[in-house]
Amino acid sequence: MKKHYVNDAGAVSVAAAVIALFVSGAVSMIDGQYIPGCINFAVGLILGIGEAVFLRRNTNSFNEYVKMVTSRKEGMSNDAISRFPLPMAVLQVNGQISWYNDRFSEMLGSNDLYNILINEVMPELKWSEILKSTGGIYTFATYKGRRYNVVGDIIKTENYTEEDPDYSVLLYFIDKTEIEEIKKKYEDERIDVAIVNIDNYDEIFQKMEDSECQQTVAKINKYVSQWVSESKGVMKKTERDRYIVFFENRYLKKYIQKKFDVLENVRKLGEAVKMPITISIGVGVGGSLTENDGYARAAIDMALGRGGDQAAVKDANQYNFYGGISKDYEKSTRVKTRAFAVALKDFIMNSDQVIFMGHNNSDYDSFGAALGLQRAVRNLDKKPYIVYDSSPAVKLLAEEALANPEYSGMLISPEEAEGIITHDTLVVILDTHRPSLLPDTGLLEKTTKVVLIDHHRRSTEFLTNISLVYHEPYASSTCEMATEILQYIDTNKKLTAFEAKALYVGILMDTKNFSIKTGVRTFEAASYLRRYGLNTSDVRKLFNLEKDDYVKRAEIIKNSVAVNDTMLVSICRTTYPNIKVISSQAADEMLNLRGIRAAFVIYPFEGEICVSARSLGDVNVQLIVEKLGGGGHATVAGAQIRTKDAELVFSQLKDAIDEYIEENRKD
Repeated sequence: MKKHYVNDAGAVSVAAAVIALFVSGAVSMIDGQYIPGCINFAVGLILGIGEAVFLRRNTNSFNEYVKMVTSRKEGMSNDAISRFPLPMAVLQVNGQISWYNDRFSEMLGSNDLYNILINEVMPELKWSEILKSTGGIYTFATYKGRRYNVVGDIIKTENYTEEDPDYSVLLYFIDKTEIEEIKKKYEDERIDVAIVNIDNYDEIFQKMEDSECQQTVAKINKYVSQWVSESKGVMKKTERDRYIVFFENRYLKKYIQKKFDVLENVRKLGEAVKMPITISIGVGVGGSLTENDGYARAAIDMALGRGGDQAAVKDANQYNFYGGISKDYEKSTRVKTRAFAVALKDFIMNSDQVIFMGHNNSDYDSFGAALGLQRAVRNLDKKPYIVYDSSPAVKLLAEEALANPEYSGMLISPEEAEGIITHDTLVVILDTHRPSLLPDTGLLEKTTKVVLIDHHRRSTEFLTNISLVYHEPYASSTCEMATEILQYIDTNKKLTAFEAKALYVGILMDTKNFSIKTGVRTFEAASYLRRYGLNTSDVRKLFNLEKDDYVKRAEIIKNSVAVNDTMLVSICRTTYPNIKVISSQAADEMLNLRGIRAAFVIYPFEGEICVSARSLGDVNVQLIVEKLGGGGHATVAGAQIRTKDAELVFSQLKDAIDEYIEENRKD
């Protein structure tokens, strides 16, 4: 059969000639030369019709050519197609092979493939997915250990009708085996960078005898060296408490599968010598050597900010965490606190005013810290303000402050704060480091002076452009940190009894009456506050409940169910006016039940479903709620999920608990 091919350049030339004839005819008509004008129009019209017929014939001929390729009878006689350099096959809708070329036969090692179903010879080729393809086929398949990119298209056959649609599938197989092997080799041999840090080195080893200290450090060196030898990596001790490690990326998966067992080995060493000895690891992956070094430094900072005793792996996009099951241990030295207090005092003195801002739905810890620290601002003759969002959790304390003329105008809304802030205003963020939890992030964009004070374990979401950071996950509460800061800001004026109460109640709430995450410095802070007229019986009144609230709390506890032997979950389906406070208190109360190590309350709040999580310390509820997009502390955490389906959140929470147990199961 004679073939006609479309000449694109010729088609363009003819089109240009037709346009020129029409333009010439129009000009002749305008000049009054009607006969030449009519002739030009006639010739242009004839030429245009002829070109259209020519293009249609060539298009039809080309379509016939395509049909010929897809036809077994004619295609088999076409030597050029048969010898096409890529494996090529035409299949029917049911997956039967109706035509193939020599390369396809060589690929499958058979010369008799007609009417065989493609899934019988290539099971990994998902035929149902291919038939769903629109705009071309692009998928993958493997055969006898070789990997192929499969490309092609779905085309209509010559028997196609609207009543009886009939298709053929044209596929090309591109062998990518060598390229994939080279790619895998490249990925495997990329160099990852790890930084290993001995947590609280000074705090631990200053309590040991020199000989015991040297033996312990030698054992830590041994464990880290053995861990590095598993990847045939290179280790260098850069400081007395820090190592830098280089290893090939192929070994990272092995480290993850073993849950970075060097963490457990060092932890057991600490248990043997009765000291809280742990290490943290930050690993940088996925970039160049310089980029991975930067990722590793960010990862080790994140691991330490989350309490240590864990590994953090960072690439260009995200963090992944492993470990982190031990308790945070208190630091005895206050050098960092003293240095921060001096720097904070300098910031206050060089600012026109100070605005304190805690997280959304303020609690006693964030609000109490603000009420305590505002005294230092007053003592330095600066004007303090506290962003107050009318949270019911601090209603009683706020009402007491509003009734005192000394604090008149100090509590302001986020909108009022927007109106008074200047470029020279100091903004102090309290009890959170996550921008999504702030009542007004716009304040941070209107000043260059931002200070952060927080005790929560660090999450991947962290405020940026901070001038001064005091982030200590070992601290029991922000109020404890604020109390210590006040002791080092040298002023002659002292705290009032009300301010001492505000700080004390924050400590009391976050430590659950000094029963959780309480160290020597926690009691020292409480002792310091007691000197300024603190009335502990007066503090108790702030935790008293209305009778109806007490009944609601008891109902939540009654409806709790055990998801395993040591954890309870309760769903509160009713929205109460102060549901957030009632739910958190219910979770606290559930920990008083015998054998319960962690408790969770799921409740509706402002069109979302929230989770309040509490533990006695041996279960890290932060790691559990992080799987739901939340965060917090090892013993106090929470999450807000954008859904109204409490049952869905319950299912997700149960899966997160099961995953946490599996991840931290000791084999």
